[in-house]
Amino acid sequence: MSSTPTALPDPTTLREVYQQQQAYTRITPLLVAESLSKLIHGDVLVKAESLQKTGAFKFRGAIYRLLLLTPEQKQQGVTAYSSGNFARGLAAAGQILGVKVTLVMPADAPENKIISARKLGANVVLCKQMEPSREEAAQKLSEDIATRNGSILLHPFDDPEIIKGQSAVGVELMQQLQQQQISCQSLLCPVGGGSLVAGCSLLFDPFHTSTRVFAVEPEGYAGMNQSLLVNHLSRAPGKNLSHCDALLSRSPGKANFEVVRQTSVKGLQVSEHFVVEAVQMAFEELKLVLEPSGAIALGALMQYPAQFRGQTVVAIATGGNVDKALFMELLDK
Repeated sequence: MSSTPTALPDPTTLREVYQQQQAYTRITPLLVAESLSKLIHGDVLVKAESLQKTGAFKFRGAIYRLLLLTPEQKQQGVTAYSSGNFARGLAAAGQILGVKVTLVMPADAPENKIISARKLGANVVLCKQMEPSREEAAQKLSEDIATRNGSILLHPFDDPEIIKGQSAVGVELMQQLQQQQISCQSLLCPVGGGSLVAGCSLLFDPFHTSTRVFAVEPEGYAGMNQSLLVNHLSRAPGKNLSHCDALLSRSPGKANFEVVRQTSVKGLQVSEHFVVEAVQMAFEELKLVLEPSGAIALGALMQYPAQFRGQTVVAIATGGNVDKALFMELLDK
């Protein structure tokens, strides 16, 4: 890895990116989680990105990325791979902006995410290959398709422009905290490839704010955690069974890791038990329908309450696109 750090976009640039998106995106609420606040003897706020258009924060990055296309590129259309939430976000963005979207999705992606992408007008190709991993196989197929059909190849997370697009969550959150005169000590970001934590850490970092940013990953898929420990891109084993289908990347994106290694992000791994408890708590207390991937930051507080004792913490609830049968199963556990 290069010893010369990549120049990072400044907060002014990121606020401009947010403004470009605002005609298309929703402002998502900041909710108080009373039971978690009591658990840590502090204050826990939940940024409900599950209420964003298409049910996840991924729409922010998708719409911004398509807004950057030239008229000629829009005519070519785009191709990308995704296990679900970026697929749905990109399909919606393409429908809004009149850009043809081809999506490669793992064959075992949740059926509701596949159906919703097709309903939004995307051409969805299912990838049955699972080696060396479902994500890597889907990425390879997306590259092959883009070469064949002459479309613009997009990466769901390993793209500096996607990072800027996802930073809109952090820009909006910072505005909400300032309006309510709240000082946040810890910000918990679920991590698959890492575009959200990278984008948020550009705004909330210990050099300019009092906030520590945490990359929250499922046990067995903590590629970002491992990479931060050894200070170079590393790969998680990825052998555990996990309901966090949106967070199963074994290694973070290169562009994302380049950001977080400069912004002092810390890592946390969450066990499946606490993810399930978080889904239940969000539904019962906050009336939020969260997919397991979207609830994992709440699970981190349940698993490590002592680490956040007495703090004001924001947990990002990243998505709510959960299969109905799985959701009912999780509530009954």
